[in-house]
Amino acid sequence: MKALLITLTLLLTSNIALAGDLQSKEKFLSRLLEKHVDKNISVERSVSSLLKSYPSGEEIILDTAFTKYPNKYKQIIRGALHANPNYSEDVIKFALEHEVASCSQIIKTAINAEPAYADDIVLVASKLHPEDKDAIFRMALKTKPVMASSIVNASAKKYPNDFINYIAMAFEELPERFISLLDNAFNNFPEQSNEVVEIAVKSLDKEHVRAIINNAVKSGLSEKQATDAAIKGGADLVALNM
Repeated sequence: MKALLITLTLLLTSNIALAGDLQSKEKFLSRLLEKHVDKNISVERSVSSLLKSYPSGEEIILDTAFTKYPNKYKQIIRGALHANPNYSEDVIKFALEHEVASCSQIIKTAINAEPAYADDIVLVASKLHPEDKDAIFRMALKTKPVMASSIVNASAKKYPNDFINYIAMAFEELPERFISLLDNAFNNFPEQSNEVVEIAVKSLDKEHVRAIINNAVKSGLSEKQATDAAIKGGADLVALNM
């Protein structure tokens, strides 16, 4: 019994000490951030510098920054991602929790800060806000069209049941990139080539039907398979035979 009491006392003392250390760390990093900003150092540089110097205090720094400077959220996001792109999940999480801007604007800012991590940013945001998944995907495409194929691939692999929906949205948002989107879909999702042709015909202007069929054939579909899929998507049979 005596041994148990001693153990419980030690655990309680340890927990109190840890709580005290955490509070001290929070106060220290909060004051440090304020001092940086008070010296006319931008919030972006201040956040980036602190995260590089105190990586173990990442969550405290981000939480404090969004609490104290919500109107500087773009700088906070840029500073954090420039310090370490792997902070993307916590950056988006805290930005959304603090409601510093709409989900779409937060995604746009994050992708502009680190375009190479666009697909990761989309997946993180979609996990945190599944109800905004389509809006997040569309915003990502519009923000960095050059990353469209990577964004489509990552999203479709994470949510395979939504593949057709993602392809359709990509064609709708970026019709000028339909050839590269087609090639990407045919190469990475060959088992769904028929559906890709059908959705492309439905989503794009009819003048592109022949190009869609030709690309499908080059990628492995027979002329008949590609034509049948195009007709299913609404292509005019007479026009196709002209």
